[in-house]
Amino acid sequence: MSYQLKNATSAKDLLKIKACLFSICTSLLVNGTDAYAHPDMFWIRKAIETILLWPSVDGDDISKAQHGCIDCLALMLCTELQATKAVKNSISIEVCFEQSIVSSGDSLTKGSVCSYVIHHLVCGEDISVMLGRNEVVKAHHSFRLCMANVLISACQKVPCASKKPFVSKILPRVLHSVEEIANSEVRSACIQVFFSMVYHLKSLVLPYSSDLLKVSIKSLREGSEKERIAGAKLLASLMASEEAVLQKISGGLVEARTLLQDICSSDLPLDVRKMCQRLLVCLTSL
Repeated sequence: MSYQLKNATSAKDLLKIKACLFSICTSLLVNGTDAYAHPDMFWIRKAIETILLWPSVDGDDISKAQHGCIDCLALMLCTELQATKAVKNSISIEVCFEQSIVSSGDSLTKGSVCSYVIHHLVCGEDISVMLGRNEVVKAHHSFRLCMANVLISACQKVPCASKKPFVSKILPRVLHSVEEIANSEVRSACIQVFFSMVYHLKSLVLPYSSDLLKVSIKSLREGSEKERIAGAKLLASLMASEEAVLQKISGGLVEARTLLQDICSSDLPLDVRKMCQRLLVCLTSL
């Protein structure tokens, strides 16, 4: 399958790319770690990387193929978490993977889909990726948004047995890095990841709930319009969470309430104010 996907990618045959991605996702769902452990999976990841680096516009055929790539990477990540033994031929795969990344940084664990996704999401603005032997491209911020969407997709796909390691591997690393991200769209995407994790993974985020509340409050106070809306959604998800989470964040809700009142009486965009008004009503009823 890697050969077909590679050829389809080289030819930009979007129909064939979608068919290949569907087959790969089916194989991951049916065969699990056996499919993930196949040596071809590395080359499939490289083809996916190439496709995600293509310029696209929302709704066009390329973006639709990229959505398939995002779901495929998310399934790989979930399958990786289920793996209980070393990937077959992992040494050779890891060497190839290391060579495919320029300025990879310490955060990138060799061959790990999880670390690959997090690295490209939170790393600095000068991410470069080697597509071929002599072709190095700079990953634009839309590629980083794709990595956020991989995590959001994975939140919905991760099996119950893998939810706890999923949270512990991803949430603290993104939380630690979000304030250092210069691009506001990428920061907003990270907050969307947090929202998805709280919404789908419930009380498993308990150890990080206070930090998540701080991110929400900061984005509401200082962020762009997208960050404020994402922060409001995160706050709503925390407030609607299980009792243990509510107890953990209760001390910070007083500050959140004051901030929401200030926003409601401000001249911020109407969408932001409306969302904060609804949150304020909910917060008052707690």
